[in-house]
Amino acid sequence: MTAIRITPMTGVTRMPAERAHVTEWVLGVAGAVAAGVGAWMYYVPADWFLGGLAEAWYFGMFIAAGLFLAAAFGLLAWRNYAKDTAWTTRVVVPTVLAIVGLAAAITFALVLIL
Repeated sequence: MTAIRITPMTGVTRMPAERAHVTEWVLGVAGAVAAGVGAWMYYVPADWFLGGLAEAWYFGMFIAAGLFLAAAFGLLAWRNYAKDTAWTTRVVVPTVLAIVGLAAAITFALVLIL
């Protein structure tokens, strides 16, 4: 006769919950809106009542867009890396886009300063 030992289970095993990407979406949409406003401000006529500020406005909006997009893609890459625990395509592409967004923001800031 054989005896079967049954170990008591202390918890239920289940898949971890998928986190919402609300922060990435909000930052990404804010970056896209900032880029759109910056592109619109580039074509503002000089006789407009804020026409004298047109150069600083569109450079400032491009800087803000680059920073917002870099933050959004950086968070997306970080969450994908935490999920995959390896440098997969899902991690590398947002990382490269975050670096490009940050480089664009730095470039526009340097052009505005100089």
